[in-house]
Amino acid sequence: MRIAIVKLSALGDIIHAMIVLQYIKKSIPDACIDWFVEEKFAAILENNPDINTIYLLRLKNNLSHLFTEYKKLKQISRTQSYDIIIDLQGLIKSAIVARILGKKLRRI
Repeated sequence: MRIAIVKLSALGDIIHAMIVLQYIKKSIPDACIDWFVEEKFAAILENNPDINTIYLLRLKNNLSHLFTEYKKLKQISRTQSYDIIIDLQGLIKSAIVARILGKKLRRI
């Protein structure tokens, strides 16, 4: 099972959200989990054994990169087939990322 987690920013919130990984791995030990995060917060997630891939995005306060990031997300959605997409951010920006990753998938 492939799972995408969208938690883009907020240092403390990302740290608190990482507990979700343990629960997912406990319930679905063979789950492949990818995390989508703002570039400047990626170091927090590095070396976490429960995350397979960390996808870096540049969405915050940078409109010039929006089209590039959109194309990147579309490419990822073509190459990765997610069974579940979990939006832990709960904002419009993260909802858009989740929607681009999987239009017909289960999003939480």
